[in-house]
Amino acid sequence: MKSQMGDRAKFWAGGTDMVLLWQRGEIDLDHCIDLRHLGELDYISVEDDSISIGAMCSLSALERSADEHHLLATLSEITKLMCTPQTRTLATVGGNMCNASPAADLSPAFVAMDAEAIILGDAGERRVSMFEFFEGVNKTALRGNELLKEISIPLPVAGNIAAGYRRIDRTVVDIALVNASSALTVDASGKITKATVALGAVAPVIVRSEVAAVPLVGRSLDALDDAALAASGEAAAGDAKPISDVRASADYRRDMVKVMVRRSLADCIEQLKG
Repeated sequence: MKSQMGDRAKFWAGGTDMVLLWQRGEIDLDHCIDLRHLGELDYISVEDDSISIGAMCSLSALERSADEHHLLATLSEITKLMCTPQTRTLATVGGNMCNASPAADLSPAFVAMDAEAIILGDAGERRVSMFEFFEGVNKTALRGNELLKEISIPLPVAGNIAAGYRRIDRTVVDIALVNASSALTVDASGKITKATVALGAVAPVIVRSEVAAVPLVGRSLDALDDAALAASGEAAAGDAKPISDVRASADYRRDMVKVMVRRSLADCIEQLKG
């Protein structure tokens, strides 16, 4: 159907973002292709080496998955910050990703977790890192008639991984002024083998700060002090490219990056030690 209708058709998941864009005249289309009957795209699966989340999984289903894995528990807490409970029953994980808002809550977490987008099209499946999936405001790596099938989160073969997320906003259901997500992987001895920091609402796309990992990788979890976390936050703030608007100034957003990164890292450490 998408091949036949081309750009005049859009895939319809939960519709919670598309309806607003449609009402504001930001999209123009003739057809909606309803995906809600495709139960094959509605799942959460935990394997030894990965967590798979189907694109049609609702935010409410993700919210209820906290007991299945500690990374899902982090994602569950994030969904509670998104919209209202009623809207979460309709809104889907895939739809939220395809809306590609730079201030989205789940996006930095998926980037920090090194998740991949599994994309389906006429030529079959292809994989794109979630960091590369976002190409601009409301722009993704989807081409032609492709649709997002799944988000896959890799799990370490040895050791453990934890992820944290923090944001600052004006009201509970408001979009984030600044958000940050961190993920730490440790080996059996408690040494940090990998650290990833992702920032939202400070650039047209999600920012992955490579320099923020430098004060962390190679150190023992027990050796991470406030100075190390602060150094990571400072480094991440240097990668941020915020703007000033009616909601917050660029300087305020840059300062809050330091705080959100530090707190998200502290959440990771607490989980790994617990």
